[in-house]
Amino acid sequence: MTSILVFSAIRMPIVNNRLALDIGCGEKKKEGSIGVDMRRGAADVVADARQLPFRNESFSHVYSSHLIEHLSHLEVGNTLCEWTRVLKRRGIIEIRCPDLRFRALLFFLSPSRQNIKNIYGGQDHDTDFHKCGFSYGLLSNLLESCGIKDVKRVIKGYKGIPFIPDSLHVKGVKA
Repeated sequence: MTSILVFSAIRMPIVNNRLALDIGCGEKKKEGSIGVDMRRGAADVVADARQLPFRNESFSHVYSSHLIEHLSHLEVGNTLCEWTRVLKRRGIIEIRCPDLRFRALLFFLSPSRQNIKNIYGGQDHDTDFHKCGFSYGLLSNLLESCGIKDVKRVIKGYKGIPFIPDSLHVKGVKA
């Protein structure tokens, strides 16, 4: 069941009593969510992910796919705390980004231009540069320092190989 909530002049879909935010949605936002991005694309709200224009505890689910690696390693901690700020208590935060350890291994095994691109970004516009990287331990610790608990890794498999991660994909719950 979908209903609409008007919040700060933004029409926000509520799906199954859950309000979801897709930070860095780019050209394709997660279905049933409010998309935020610095570029218009599929975004409902054009804003910087480091300073979200929403009230505290506005969303039941915060999702971001392949955005945090575009932030400076100096900004990531504060940015994750900002995302936690807009997340309701017991809400779920879900983050996907490149698994730097796996990408570095792929580069080590096959030093190709594509594997360089996978580490450093496509670099086809000024916001498409990777400025930092993560392992599960690093990302989990950062989330825990922002008040996220029960951080779990989701592994779907790289090119059909179930024990190799396709990306670093984690979910956690706001305490």
